Amino acid sequence: MLRNHVPIDTVIALLNIEARIAHNLFRFRCPLCGKFHTAVEQNTNLARCFDCKQNFNPIDMVMTAMNSSFIEAVQFLEDNINP
Repeated sequence: MLRNHVPIDTVIALLNIEARIAHNLFRFRCPLCGKFHTAVEQNTNLARCFDCKQNFNPIDMVMTAMNSSFIEAVQFLEDNINP
């Protein structure tokens, strides 16, 4: 449920991941490679880094940014977001 009901851009902000609007697109600094060659797809609630070719859903983003387990990431989202 969290994967689809917590907006990925909200998760990026919650994690204090650097983000900006470029060419009318929401971009974020990839937590894996550190580059801004990224995009967010609101319809699927996924984020993608085109440099390291990684897709992130909200749980994946927390796991990667916080170096946490799946269970820890779910708990973090449950504790910090009211879906």
